[in-house]
Amino acid sequence: MVQRLERLHAAAVEFVLLWTSLYGCLSWQSAFARADDCPPVVFDCPQLKPLEHPAQNVYELKPQDIKVVMALGDSITAGFGMMGKQGGVLEDLQEYRGKSYSIGLDENATTIAAFLRFYTPGIIGGSLGNHIGEFCYGFLCIPFQYRPEQDVFNAAQSGAMALDFTHEFDYLYEEIKKNLNEDSMKNDWKLLTVLIGANDVCLGCSGDFPTLTADDFERNMREVLEKVRKNIPRVFVNLVLLGNISAVYDLSKLSQRCVDIHRVFPEECICAFLDGEEGDKLRREMDHLVAQYNERQMKIAKDYAMKRYDDFAVVIQPFFSETTAADATIEFISSLDCFHPSLCAHQHMAKALWNNMFSVASQKITHLDFTKPFICPNETTLLYTY
Repeated sequence: MVQRLERLHAAAVEFVLLWTSLYGCLSWQSAFARADDCPPVVFDCPQLKPLEHPAQNVYELKPQDIKVVMALGDSITAGFGMMGKQGGVLEDLQEYRGKSYSIGLDENATTIAAFLRFYTPGIIGGSLGNHIGEFCYGFLCIPFQYRPEQDVFNAAQSGAMALDFTHEFDYLYEEIKKNLNEDSMKNDWKLLTVLIGANDVCLGCSGDFPTLTADDFERNMREVLEKVRKNIPRVFVNLVLLGNISAVYDLSKLSQRCVDIHRVFPEECICAFLDGEEGDKLRREMDHLVAQYNERQMKIAKDYAMKRYDDFAVVIQPFFSETTAADATIEFISSLDCFHPSLCAHQHMAKALWNNMFSVASQKITHLDFTKPFICPNETTLLYTY
């Protein structure tokens, strides 16, 4: 274990050194849209009347019922690199949590939390602004990284894997206890969005991490969801399925600069960006592992649905699960590393998740479709649990 942690720490140091070296050897001129050129996805739904009677169980939830937003996850939910290349290393290694698709609450943000704020102006928990990245390296999450005044209830950490859920839950639970009074903790409905597994897949293909099997992924997911259920009342969980990371490889091929970056600096997901037969083989293995993870998440959600808890539900949100390079453009990935979702991607992810929240399982989208309009809730619309 110690030797493994030492290797992970060395890899982290190499990450920064290699990133620094890129400034002198790669051209950054490209056809990528600048972050400030990405127009907001306009949320044009009408206002709703205040509820006469709040939901008494999770099967009656309406958007106006949600008072608190929370998130667990990795660098996607942390918003790492979404604004693209900014300048020096410290400026580039930023997490833009205030614009994260599920929980960002910056002014004019295009996020789930911001959409809900339209109906509940006093919603709490959304993350704010940006700051230097908070990193986990496999089995190790560096302590004392969280910035509660900005992270709020966004417990995601860049580099996190499912085995880091306990670390993230501990932060989330402590912040909730500090910031919610007894009445709010007991009676307010809370939305938790969970998206994790990309780092598990990226490291798992090496074969050096036996704890990244589908069995262990399922166990870690079940453990954290049970902690949430037992300790935080009234929670609706968005369980977001993974997309194939190999699709990022296909998308990156549209840009020579991305090809150069991944050739010189593949460490973010080394198995995803190898060329030739060996690369094709590894990407097939990664896609297979993603499918296994998604199957386990669907199994977990089904098990919770059968238990019919009054104040807790886990709902699969599959908008990533069948997304391919054909569904996006090169602007979908960050100009920083040609790997993480860009600001444009986060905005469309937010719209896709929002639409799925108000769709029954058979009508949920399974790939990003930038042309679909918002589903606007009316007085009878529910957050569907089936």
